[in-house]
Amino acid sequence: MENITYYYAQTNQSEPLDKIVSDPLFKEVVAYFTERQDQEIILRQIKADIPTNSNLELYLDKLIKYNLIERKNRRYSLSFPIYANESRQIFPESLIELLEGMKQESKRTNYFLFGEWLWSLLFDEEQGDYFFGVKDSSNGLPLFQRREVGNDALRFVSIFTARQVPFDLANYFNLLSKRQALPQIFEPLQNLVGDVDLNYFIQQIQKVIRTVNRNKTRERKVNIFQEALLLTGDLMRDEENQLYFAVPLLDDQVLSGEMKVCLDQMKADLSSLWANITDENQRVFLKHQIYSTLFENGLSKQHYIHYFKV
Repeated sequence: MENITYYYAQTNQSEPLDKIVSDPLFKEVVAYFTERQDQEIILRQIKADIPTNSNLELYLDKLIKYNLIERKNRRYSLSFPIYANESRQIFPESLIELLEGMKQESKRTNYFLFGEWLWSLLFDEEQGDYFFGVKDSSNGLPLFQRREVGNDALRFVSIFTARQVPFDLANYFNLLSKRQALPQIFEPLQNLVGDVDLNYFIQQIQKVIRTVNRNKTRERKVNIFQEALLLTGDLMRDEENQLYFAVPLLDDQVLSGEMKVCLDQMKADLSSLWANITDENQRVFLKHQIYSTLFENGLSKQHYIHYFKV
C-alpha cells in the first residue's frame, strides 16, 4: 500500500492522536480496511487476518472512540477519507500577479508571509475536528506541515513537506515533548544538549542572540548553546570568523501600504476558493493543496523554511 500522511485536529481527546497514528498497528488496520472497501467486515475476520500480540479488539474500540473506525450492525469500516494528491490548483490571474510581486520581497518578509500570514489565513479558522489521509504521489505537490514550539520570549518555527523531518529546533523539541523516538539525524543534537528543558534552552539562546547582535562573538568561548545553533545551521561564521544568524529572526513585522493592499486582495481571492465547501476534511485538504501551490510559486525551489520568532 502507498505511504499515507495523516492530517488531523481533534479536541477533547484524552490521548494524543500522534500516539495512535504512530502505532504500527494503525498502518496495518488502515491498509486492511482500504483493501476491502467494498466488503462487509466482521470482528472475527479482522482477528483472523491481522495477527498481533496486542489486544486488537481493544485497539479497534479505541479507534471507534476517536471516530476513525465505524462499527455498525457488527460491521467495521474506516470512517475517514484518504485522498489522492494528484492535481494542482488553478488560481485567478490576479493571484499569480500578486505572487510575482511577492518574489521581490526580502527573505525575512517572505518567511513572514508564508509562515505566518498565509498559514494563519488558511488554517487558524479550522477549529473543529478533522482527520484524513493523503497518499504520497509523484504527480502531486507534497503537502506541508508546520511545527511551532517555544514560549512568550522566543519561538522556533518549521514548515516542511510531509516527506521529511528537518533537522531543526522546532522538530527536535516537538519530538521531545511527545516523548517520541528521535530520528537518527537528531543524534548529534541530542548528544550535545540532551533532553534539555525548553524554557532553559530559550534563555540561553536569547543570550546568544544578544551576544551576536553586539558583535562580540569572535573573542568569546563558544558554549554548547552556540554549538547547537551552529550544528543546526541557524548560526554561521563568515570569513572573518564573525558569527551571524543564517535563520531569519522575525519580530513585529511592518508591511508597506502597498503590500497590505495586495494581501487584502489575495485574501479575497483565496477565500472564494473554499467558501462553499462544508465538509471539513475536504476543505482542509483543499487548503493544504492551495498552500503547496502558492509555496511552489512564491518560494520557488524551496521545500522547507524555518525561522525564529522573537
